[in-house]
Amino acid sequence: MKLVKINLVNHDNCNVRDAKVLKMSYPELDWRASFQQDFKARKSLFEASLLSRKSIRLSISPTIFSDVSRSNKFQFISRLIPNLSEVAQLEAILWRNGINKDQLTQLDPLPQLISTESFLPIEWFDDYDYDPMSVERWLSIEGLEGFALVQDSESREWTWTPVSVVDYDAEKLRWIVEVGGQVWEIPRIRLYLLYEDPGQYSKRILFAVEQRNYAENYLRYSYLSRLVDVGEYFEMIESTRDRLIERSSPDVFEAFNAVYRRFHIGLSMNVCLEQNEWLNIQPVHMVCYKSQPFCVDELRALYSFGERFALIKRIILLSHPAVYNALRLVHYECDVVREMSLFVTEFPEPQTLAAFKEANEEQLGKVMQYLQNAWIERTTMQVHKSLLNVGRGWFNISITSWTIYQFMKLYRLIEQIKHRMQAALRDLVLTSTDVFCHRLCDPCELTLPIDENYSWEGSLIESPFESHKTPVFYLLLHMGEQAPYFSTDPDEFLPCLETLFVEFVEQTHDVHLIDPSLFGSLIFAPNLFLSSMGLRDPTIRGRRDHLRMSYRQCVIPLKAYAARYTEFKTLFFTNITEYVEDVKSTKTSLQVKEEISLQIRMRESLERTLPLSIVIGSFWIDVLPLRTALIQKRADLTAALLKMLTERLRDKTSDIVFDYNEIIERMCEKPASIEHIYEIHEFMDTIPELLQQLEERMKTVVFEYEILDHFRYALPDADFYQKWTALGMPKAILNQIESVHEFHEGEVDKFRKQQVSDEAGFASRVEEINVHISKFTTVYDVAKVTEVSIEVKKLWKTINELFQYGETLNKRQELFEMAAIDLSSLVELKESFVGYKNMWIFAAEYSNVEESWRKNPISSVETEVVARTLFHYKKCFGDLLDLFEDQPQIQNVIRTFLARVEQFEPHIAIIELLQHPLLEPIHWNQLAKAAGIKVKLSVAANFELFLENHIEQHSELLRDIIAKAEEQKEELERIKAAEEEKRRKVEEFNRNRELRRLKRTEI
Repeated sequence: MKLVKINLVNHDNCNVRDAKVLKMSYPELDWRASFQQDFKARKSLFEASLLSRKSIRLSISPTIFSDVSRSNKFQFISRLIPNLSEVAQLEAILWRNGINKDQLTQLDPLPQLISTESFLPIEWFDDYDYDPMSVERWLSIEGLEGFALVQDSESREWTWTPVSVVDYDAEKLRWIVEVGGQVWEIPRIRLYLLYEDPGQYSKRILFAVEQRNYAENYLRYSYLSRLVDVGEYFEMIESTRDRLIERSSPDVFEAFNAVYRRFHIGLSMNVCLEQNEWLNIQPVHMVCYKSQPFCVDELRALYSFGERFALIKRIILLSHPAVYNALRLVHYECDVVREMSLFVTEFPEPQTLAAFKEANEEQLGKVMQYLQNAWIERTTMQVHKSLLNVGRGWFNISITSWTIYQFMKLYRLIEQIKHRMQAALRDLVLTSTDVFCHRLCDPCELTLPIDENYSWEGSLIESPFESHKTPVFYLLLHMGEQAPYFSTDPDEFLPCLETLFVEFVEQTHDVHLIDPSLFGSLIFAPNLFLSSMGLRDPTIRGRRDHLRMSYRQCVIPLKAYAARYTEFKTLFFTNITEYVEDVKSTKTSLQVKEEISLQIRMRESLERTLPLSIVIGSFWIDVLPLRTALIQKRADLTAALLKMLTERLRDKTSDIVFDYNEIIERMCEKPASIEHIYEIHEFMDTIPELLQQLEERMKTVVFEYEILDHFRYALPDADFYQKWTALGMPKAILNQIESVHEFHEGEVDKFRKQQVSDEAGFASRVEEINVHISKFTTVYDVAKVTEVSIEVKKLWKTINELFQYGETLNKRQELFEMAAIDLSSLVELKESFVGYKNMWIFAAEYSNVEESWRKNPISSVETEVVARTLFHYKKCFGDLLDLFEDQPQIQNVIRTFLARVEQFEPHIAIIELLQHPLLEPIHWNQLAKAAGIKVKLSVAANFELFLENHIEQHSELLRDIIAKAEEQKEELERIKAAEEEKRRKVEEFNRNRELRRLKRTEI
């Protein structure tokens, strides 16, 4: 048996990792506080040892390594020659020495008391005496390489990989290496450098593994020993204690008594561990005070362990693997509860009180459903499954007697499970209420110092109560008839939140014990519940009081802020119609101007002083709807006043224009007699005085229009035209007076002079039209064919109208027995203009027709109509060439359009090809691909598209495609005919066979 030397005084000075990794399921011991207190000292010793790069050894070390000297570890490197060249060689050496990757990488995330899984990092036990060179010497080697055990980022597998050494981090004690462009920080024990001995590297790993195994075993042994160290079971006998007290001081006695207890507990524990191999903890054999080692047999000869071992079995619950397994599973279920939360406090955005309450009630329902059902069922199932096969004895779950049950270890085990579950339940309440109160109360910290008489005196935009914490609740500010109010009454928050707090804490008392569901043979009271945190608990009561105080204070500035908006109540409820009518009936135009200016200033003030939103404590207040409504009300009042002023001016201007129109209508009446003419003349003498009166009225109206211009108000078009019509009326009327006088003179002599004036007017018009035609016939711009043709039609119409008017005058000449008017010049003018008119009209018509052929789809173009039309215009333009043979410029115009006609003639054949009925989409694609056309072609495309892609250059290709299509059609028809012939023959054969069968039947 392996003997172990142990230092009873310094047995706790072993290097361990963080306490979070060592959260073991130890029963009957609150090990966390004592362990973390010892951990600080252990960690400081470990870090000091690493920083000095000394050999890291446990103060408790097996004797198998006690004789290892530095000479056996030291490597002398005379030449820098790599010992290995491939990763496979290193893996083979490590495998032969019994080393695998799991020993260097895997750690148990939740270490257990009797587990064999490692939970301490291997690098904590690395012995730097195995390193042949210092760090500085290694880094001085250029291009230093090695093999490192790294984890792949995708597959998460650990593999030995060739690496290049980059640097060394002295603070972290990590080697910095580069692997495929990635930089890793590797501990030395997972890094093999090519120049060191692989055998020594294997010993280095084995030494670290052995040291870690012993340290983990001793940690488990040490905490298991503490489970036994209870009561006075291991005290000295009274006679020995009395003699020691008489012969020594109290300090010496206490020190010796502690050593005595630990020594005898260790001796008893070793026997217990040998009897219970399922614990997977190796005994740590003790020595006497003279440090002489004894084996177990020698110790048994000196001491009697029967009573001690029986005592341990009576004291400790861990007398069967099933008990430990049950406690481990219960601990796991309790940790699940600890991770839960009774409240929901984190939201992506502020919530209304109703939404907040609904979310938390839903969360409580889920949590309580789990606590009252799933948690109890799962815990009962785990305990029942673990203890089911234990059978009769201390942990017989089939017990039927209450008296016996209360004296069994099972009773203690169930009590401990109850306390564990209660502790988990209390932790859940403490954690949940802490998060709840902090989340809700932290934003309210700035409101705590204010008193109840606080009034909001500062700006409405800047909040002195805006915390760096995110607000929790959402409020919308409204304007009420009595006072401003929020979408949710601020006084509702405190009762609601306090009710949630109280109900949630109270409901955690409704979780049953597992006893009734675990023991079916015993009778339990129906009101057995786990004990949770009560409302009178100081912590819960303090948090509740803090919540109450926070929201009692936070509501004060909230109400004060809403009260500030009372000043806008009158504006908010102002009736626009009544307001405008009041202004209209009581104020002049200048006063209206001042009122409009006031409304504009007040609107701008609202835009500057009212916020979109504001934060007060834990409340996010949405002011935007109210702000928008107030600003819009000011804007509506301004617009209503401007509209009222506009309507007022419209009525005044309309009256003035009406008076002007009356003057014009009376002045321009058609006289029926000479007396009527003189009456109109008398009225016309009074017109200047009437105009002066109306102009005075209009000046006052123009002054009021300037008010609208001051506010840059855009008048409606009708009002704008009416205003300027009224301003221009006087001049128009004065001009009209002269026309009326002239008109009256003509009326007096109209029967006598009308004919003469008409004759003179006719001659003048003939001369004018002749001059106009002379200028117009010099136009030769082909690009303006449409405009010229329109003008030609107008001229032709004017000539015809003038010719008819001349004939009418000749008829009147005959009636007045006057000589007839000579119309020969007008006839010659008409005959000379016919050819010019036809040229431009034909040109315009042909341009429109050709454009329709180009723009319309190919399928809608009729080639016969195109051919007839081309022939017609070709003949027309040809006749015009002969007519204008002495005018070369006009002939050039005609030749231009004649050339367009001749140029389009070859396109008829292309159009006929494109309209071929056999062209399918596949043929269009072939044509587009062969011709290099990138757009989709079809019979629905217009001819312009084909012309733009120069389809005339691919006519042969188009004919070939059509020919192939026809061949395919003929082939299909031939195949179809052959199939039809075959089908016909088959039918005829079947019919003849049926006839033969019928004949045989008759025979």
